[in-house]
Amino acid sequence: MADFRIVTVTLNPAIDRVVAVPQFRVGTHAKAQRIGWYPAGKGINVSRVLAALGTRSIATGLVGNDELGLFEENLKQHGHGRITTQMLAVRGRTRDNITIIDHIDDTETHLRDEGFTVQREDMRRIMSKVGMLARDGAIVCFCGSMPPGATTGDLRSMLHRCEESGALAVVDTSEHVLEDLRGESIWMVKVNAQELTTLTGMPTETETQTAEAARTILRTSGGTVDHVIATRGADGALLLGPGVELSAKVAVHPGLIANTVGCGDSLLAGLLAAHIRSADWEAALKRGVATATANAVSRTPGTISTDDVRQYAEAAIITQAAAV
Repeated sequence: MADFRIVTVTLNPAIDRVVAVPQFRVGTHAKAQRIGWYPAGKGINVSRVLAALGTRSIATGLVGNDELGLFEENLKQHGHGRITTQMLAVRGRTRDNITIIDHIDDTETHLRDEGFTVQREDMRRIMSKVGMLARDGAIVCFCGSMPPGATTGDLRSMLHRCEESGALAVVDTSEHVLEDLRGESIWMVKVNAQELTTLTGMPTETETQTAEAARTILRTSGGTVDHVIATRGADGALLLGPGVELSAKVAVHPGLIANTVGCGDSLLAGLLAAHIRSADWEAALKRGVATATANAVSRTPGTISTDDVRQYAEAAIITQAAAV
């Protein structure tokens, strides 16, 4: 597995602004404390966490022309020399995402901008870029939402290029895009409970229900997906695939949780970083939930402590996924 390389594709990146507002109320004036301000987007987050874990990646995708330098500088500064940035500039401004954290009432409010509108030429350029990076021995992660102007057909074309070249495709996007991708051959899909319910029409309130819903989209059950990662928030995550049906959870005191922004991206990064070092899925899932937990206890979203990762990996509980 040592020859594997990871490519992250972020078509709709963002500038994430995270502020703390005690007892936040809509319609009032309040004093905010800035916790974080940084280039983001799900694929960007994955590359940044991979770098913190000592794993190299190539970060590509689309970004507003005026923000290209900011993304390149940030990934150079925080990537520990392990991120090769190949973002493509487009007309329009990169969207702003705002997260308001209220530590007193224990709430998070997320405001999501729509983002720039891409042109057909922009999509042809990124499809060509992905075609060049997708090769045998690559894991290509398509992460995040689709910007206005991009179509599911564009994503489908990039998945086909991965399949034709022997690259393994990972998809972590909205349930609506995943619905449109039914029938496509995908190596790994990451979903949360809500997305899994939308995809399957099945309940996902318990581990047993979540596992049963995830099984229905696997290739072994007539679907077209090899592996499913189903995240369950504080209840951990499930990993199902050929010969593997695992559940993982890290018990942590709720008072230690500082934020949930980027936890899913951290889980994916931790799992892939461990997987390319060995084919041990149990160790990979353990590292994934440990990395997500390390992100959750960090005051700065997307910034993890490798000491925390090691600690939570040792504390992670792995069991067989519940069966009906």
